[in-house]
Amino acid sequence: MAKFRLDMIAELARQMGFTPHETRSAQLTSAETLLHELDTAKAYPYDFVLFRITGYHPKSVPADLLTGMALQHDLGLLIETVSNTLDVHTAEIAEPVLSIEDVTERFNVTSKTIQRWRRKGLPARRFLFPDGKRRVGFLLSSVERFVRAHTDQVAEAANFTHVDEAEREQILRRARRLATQCGCCQHEISRRIGRRLRRSPLTILHTIRKHDAENPGEAIFPLAAEPITESQRVQISRWNRRGVALPRIARKLCRPSTAIYRILIEERVARLNKKKIKFVDDAMYHQADAEQAIEEIIAQEMIGAGGSTEEQRVPRDLPPYLQELYRTPLLSPSRERGLFLKFNYRKYQFVAARREIEQQTVRARDLNHLEMLLKRVTETKNEIVRANLRLVVSIARKHLRPGLSLMELISDGNLSLMRAVDSFDTHKGNRFSTYATYALMTGFARSVPTMLAEVGRVTAAPAGVGRLAELADPKPQGRTEEFVAREEVATLVSKLSDRERTILLAHYGIGAAGQEGETYGELARKLKISSHRIRQIEQQAIAKLRATALS
Repeated sequence: MAKFRLDMIAELARQMGFTPHETRSAQLTSAETLLHELDTAKAYPYDFVLFRITGYHPKSVPADLLTGMALQHDLGLLIETVSNTLDVHTAEIAEPVLSIEDVTERFNVTSKTIQRWRRKGLPARRFLFPDGKRRVGFLLSSVERFVRAHTDQVAEAANFTHVDEAEREQILRRARRLATQCGCCQHEISRRIGRRLRRSPLTILHTIRKHDAENPGEAIFPLAAEPITESQRVQISRWNRRGVALPRIARKLCRPSTAIYRILIEERVARLNKKKIKFVDDAMYHQADAEQAIEEIIAQEMIGAGGSTEEQRVPRDLPPYLQELYRTPLLSPSRERGLFLKFNYRKYQFVAARREIEQQTVRARDLNHLEMLLKRVTETKNEIVRANLRLVVSIARKHLRPGLSLMELISDGNLSLMRAVDSFDTHKGNRFSTYATYALMTGFARSVPTMLAEVGRVTAAPAGVGRLAELADPKPQGRTEEFVAREEVATLVSKLSDRERTILLAHYGIGAAGQEGETYGELARKLKISSHRIRQIEQQAIAKLRATALS
């Protein structure tokens, strides 16, 4: 079962489960009435919602506005969840109860269409049916009320009016032409004729099958092409990714271009439907000028944008590409709030547009619009991430341990940062840096011990390079003749970077006979970096040598 999007509605559903049976039934009826009346483009006070369902005005209630889209989803879930606690048999209801199969048959639509209707406000309860099983059902009055309020949508999806003789002849004529001249399969024939005549594909399919059964000598569907197999779908997708033109794919498979086009469209729809997009809703998103209002918040003057001296200081021991991060300005409170509003608004736009997609009639331009919205989501997220990458570097440096790689820690921290961006709610009044710091500290608390355990698994080195394990000792080890296999050591050392190799060879006196190892202080003066940084580079080099020796 789906999850509630609004905590207050989830809590209300839980509380309703403890009310007396008759009261609960009455509250469910009130919830259904409210669901039918909702306008998804508006926002509603929680006090209004609570009173409409329970008839109760509490002394104190949160002043939050509940957006229509989220409220529609949660009221439908509340009705289904609470009705499940009543254990009501369909025979106990005064009016007819329709199952999903009853509704699909009555309106000549698929079960997927019923699910879309539920997402658009068709209330569904759980009943005990005569066979003893608990299933989703619909009160006849609720179905009729939904149909009256959504006449155009229902008519377009179902077209349950009778097919007259003239229309029947037109369907059969078009079907025969598509089967013989265009090489379409049954699915493509039903879809294309349904779209042309504004009929449900099921209606077209049923009409043709009935004709074929009554007139086997003039049957149409036996003339149609075989459906495209799953292996052919995979091959079509592979060719398309390689840039093979659609007409060429059609010629390779001896199929009409429209059939190939539909396969590619269905693949794009499936890929977009797999995207799990969750957003933090805001009443602003449902206003006509939402885009402009958000951009005005982002464009506000950044108070204190210069930051403190500490914030502007670039650590000298970082590589140039990491130092560049510190040149990205920090976000002011107003700009940060605006960017998160924009980020969630983009996600809201994507989810709202995806809900309107009908797979049978969707076109490439509809999917292009969806993909453009998804691209905007990514662009806004990247803008937030870039402005906070220095926070990852700062906290990663604090978790650096002997044998660990700073870049590995930063990479791990970046993943935690991106997850934090997705889940941050700016309405709670906290700065994102506070929330992200906690997320990063929690992430490193899990990952650093694992990384250290990996380093600690080195228990012995291969023959000839056993002395490498002793390099972790900070004391100079003496002269190079102490190494048993100079050639093997030279091979391992060649895997290091120039700076790592210079520091390690100089510190341990690995070189010409008689060369003494240099201290950290001597190396620091020579290379013009701190002694602490010399030690860090040495430890990283040792860890790299160990890993190479065991690989």
